[in-house]
Amino acid sequence: MLNEYGPYFEEFLQSDFLKDDNIMGKGVTRKVRGSKKYRYDINRRRNNKKKKNLPNIDCPQIKKAWDMKKSLRSNLEDMGLCFDPNKTLPIPKTKDILKCGTLENYEKMEVDIEKKSKKKGKKHHVVKELEEEANQPSVRPRSMPEQEVKYCIYMMKKYGENYEAMAKDYKNYYQDTPSQIKKKINKLKNMPEQYKAYLQ
Repeated sequence: MLNEYGPYFEEFLQSDFLKDDNIMGKGVTRKVRGSKKYRYDINRRRNNKKKKNLPNIDCPQIKKAWDMKKSLRSNLEDMGLCFDPNKTLPIPKTKDILKCGTLENYEKMEVDIEKKSKKKGKKHHVVKELEEEANQPSVRPRSMPEQEVKYCIYMMKKYGENYEAMAKDYKNYYQDTPSQIKKKINKLKNMPEQYKAYLQ
């Protein structure tokens, strides 16, 4: 094959077709890393202000009353909240207790000092809102995990109320005892929304 196409192949190699850069492609050059230069065109003060966004606060009451111009300490003090719990509720040292005589005397003295030095926060409504929220009774969502619901429904459909047979079933992966299975099924019966799936 080479002998037949030899002269044509040599002509092809000598032609200007292969010398064209678009066909053969240029060699890849490495990027030369220059020294880092100070960029004068960037307004750093404006960039820093943009970076100083509101911190991630989950509490809506504190987030609403937060002042961007003030520091963390001054913001919390304005709201009547504690910044450093070690200072607001310090552990008494034995030296201080011995000076006062007894622990009760020390506590009384400490309460008097707190009353004198206590600063009322400007945004005292934050503390009231937080206390109201804390006093509200928390309602737990009554529900069971889906896998546990499916497991109980499967057992009830197959065995009815035969808990000993349920304990021997191959789908009893956690090797629950008959009494444990009974507790799970009774728990499901007390969840009306999830128990409807079985009744239907």
